[in-house]
Amino acid sequence: MGQRAALNNVSQEVLENILIFLSLGDLKSLRFVSRRTSLSVARKCFMRHTTTLTSSGLSSTEALMRNDMLGRLVRHIRVIAECFAVDSAQHTLESGEYYPGEVVVTNDHCDTFTVQISYPKKKGTNEQLAHTLNCLRWMQKHAAAKKISETTTLNSGSEESFVDRLAAIFALGAGFLTTLELDARFIEGPNRYSKPVSDHIVDSDRRQLWADASRVYRLTMTALARSGVAIPDLRIYCNTTGCSVPSYDVTVGLPTLLHAGLANSCANVKTLALSFSTRVDHGLEGLGMVYGAHVATREKRKQRRHWDQNQDEVEWFQADGVAEFADSAPVDFDVDGSDYDSDEETDAIIRDAKGSEILGRYGDNTPEALCQDNFPGISQLLVHMINLESLDLHMFQTLEYEAYDGGSRLFFYARVFQAIVDQGLMFCHLRHLALRGLCINASDLVSFLERHGQIENLELHHVMRSDSLPGLQSWKEVLKEICRRTILGQAGGSLARVFCSDLGVVPRTARGLSYDRPESLLGDNEELKQEWIDRWWCGPSSVSAGPLLHTRELPRDELARADLFGGVGAGNHGRINIDRPMPTNYPTNELRVLREERYGTTYG
Repeated sequence: MGQRAALNNVSQEVLENILIFLSLGDLKSLRFVSRRTSLSVARKCFMRHTTTLTSSGLSSTEALMRNDMLGRLVRHIRVIAECFAVDSAQHTLESGEYYPGEVVVTNDHCDTFTVQISYPKKKGTNEQLAHTLNCLRWMQKHAAAKKISETTTLNSGSEESFVDRLAAIFALGAGFLTTLELDARFIEGPNRYSKPVSDHIVDSDRRQLWADASRVYRLTMTALARSGVAIPDLRIYCNTTGCSVPSYDVTVGLPTLLHAGLANSCANVKTLALSFSTRVDHGLEGLGMVYGAHVATREKRKQRRHWDQNQDEVEWFQADGVAEFADSAPVDFDVDGSDYDSDEETDAIIRDAKGSEILGRYGDNTPEALCQDNFPGISQLLVHMINLESLDLHMFQTLEYEAYDGGSRLFFYARVFQAIVDQGLMFCHLRHLALRGLCINASDLVSFLERHGQIENLELHHVMRSDSLPGLQSWKEVLKEICRRTILGQAGGSLARVFCSDLGVVPRTARGLSYDRPESLLGDNEELKQEWIDRWWCGPSSVSAGPLLHTRELPRDELARADLFGGVGAGNHGRINIDRPMPTNYPTNELRVLREERYGTTYG
């Protein structure tokens, strides 16, 4: 009795913090202590709920949401795309080798990072191989059943029933649901999961997961539109390392979503965290699942037409739907006719050609990767989110760099953010902007921030400049111009914090992305701070002597200085204080792996 009384005297905040660290068994036992602790345990267990777009997953969620007491506790619904890693398990058994797994590295500031270690691979033990074989057999059984179910659903048109059931779930949570999240993962056995970015996953499995993720995006957003429910926090693969919804898929699917009523639901969104990617090849056979039967018919025509042009050696910038320069119009791309409705010969050529390349990846000189529909979808979605208070955009790079053609064309994807600026979007309530992995024109960023003087918090993570205009030829010049226009030039400028990390330039001739050569954020004659060293915010430069400060936080008092960074000429790297030497444990390779996991890398 004394223990029960003691728990009853604990404050609600302390009790909820205690519950975080308890096992499931202990949580179940606590339900019997008192009504108060029972309610706290229920809130802890049911506040976040995960479901899948399967009959069993939706049935479980429906039962929870219809419960008079527990349904009202649900605040956060996560809809997850899942794929059985069958081919990956087969590959592991054939090679007999296993990756080392993950390690945790900790800096002197006690920040921890979980990193995959790719080498050296280790020969699997008999126990490991036997366990993998058992998991493979289990996956093959369940994957076959999933395939039959998906094919039946697609052919019978019963996707609509899944959408309606999910919409009804959202309606049951009206007034209580605050967060809708999309996520993706691999299933590797009973209660065994892995991240999309895991090293041992082979391309065929990864391609399937990306297709599943786009399907889950399409169906979930359709359900949200039909429900008409206001869910203020929308998270689209923002916590899913190595899997996003391609910007092309956003563009192509948007008309159908708007027809279902998405604009009304978008008007209620206050926080959007969206992870999108460059174009992904779902394959002709996957288009129906990704886009739905009606849209897939048109998409197949477009793909056949593009591949026809590839076979005729049409230059990429002359292909249908592609504009070589920002101010040039794309070549007309009318595929509403029936010329490309059915062409088995072309389909066979496509399958053979893609079989010799990386599954799921496009070369950066292909019309599919560069056509106009890759770029406007994000801005066309955002135009309906007029009440945004926080916007977090993340881009994942998937394109294969075609070295023989003379240069990377990743810079084309600066048009994603450019479309937001050119469309004149205004978010009057926006206070927080985070850009991660995006290619942008520096002038577009300056214009957007000048237009939104009420923004208080700006985060730039691995953002790459695509232009180099006079006065904006380095990131330090860009940041100074932002401050000049938003703080020094506007009486009401609210910018209070800027966090920068790994800011560079979009590569046009070199292989790889720019995180091997980020620009230094150290000012003229500025000394390194011990905190920067301890947090691994600075490291050795690959292009010059001295330190390279690649990560920095700028508070309001620094941003308001007219001499921010001092001189900002090229080659400025600041000074090292001899009492604060560079860290000897700086994990160059581990941090590179983390960046590639978050933002992608070149392929092939």
